[in-house]
Amino acid sequence: HGDGPLLIIAGAGTGKTKVITHRIAHLIKSGVNPSQILALTFTEKAAGEMEERVDRLVPYGYSNVWISTFHSFGDRILRDNAIEIGLVPDFKVLNDAERIIFLKEQLFELPLNYYRPLGNPTKYIYAIIKLIGRLKDEDVGTKEYAAYAEKLKNSPHPALPPQVGEEKGGGLLEQQDELAKTYAKYQGLMARHGYLDFGDQVVLPLKLFRTRPHILKRYQEKFRYILVDEFQDTNYA
Repeated sequence: HGDGPLLIIAGAGTGKTKVITHRIAHLIKSGVNPSQILALTFTEKAAGEMEERVDRLVPYGYSNVWISTFHSFGDRILRDNAIEIGLVPDFKVLNDAERIIFLKEQLFELPLNYYRPLGNPTKYIYAIIKLIGRLKDEDVGTKEYAAYAEKLKNSPHPALPPQVGEEKGGGLLEQQDELAKTYAKYQGLMARHGYLDFGDQVVLPLKLFRTRPHILKRYQEKFRYILVDEFQDTNYA
């Protein structure tokens, strides 16, 4: 296969990774500059395995191909262009446990009412974190979610998404409004402390490319061959 797009659909263990690693080796042997090749996958284990295989297939000194997970790739882009998107260069990426601790510490900064019950104020923290993660997977930013909540208020028969938590009952529109405001506040608090989450490592590079065309052009010119292992339809972003 020469230039242009190619999609391979195959089951587990049938050699998709082998195809990608051998294609990288073939491109390099054909005279393609290794720094123009980008290979992306979903897990650190798969990225490490791919790197190891390419290392064995290409001559010594030719393995400066960018091979990483989507999140590591996004992280690298953000660190290289932090000022362009308003980030501190030494930002820290929090895992789920660290985010729960952080939100518990900031609990009374959040505009919560229904989702901060008096008897158990931290009851919905984990569910809120999961919701925010899902919104980022779907490439829904704070402004889009706020607009959605506003649209629901003005709709005579609103179609409501699944709710955070188990309780059903009245005030669903107010709850969506509360969640939209909490999402915006969460992003503000994280930025203030120099923190990012895993979702940010994907959605912020997207934002950077959309708002800074000159940076997008730079990466488009840099990477002439992009190979993606295990495309996931569960994460739109």
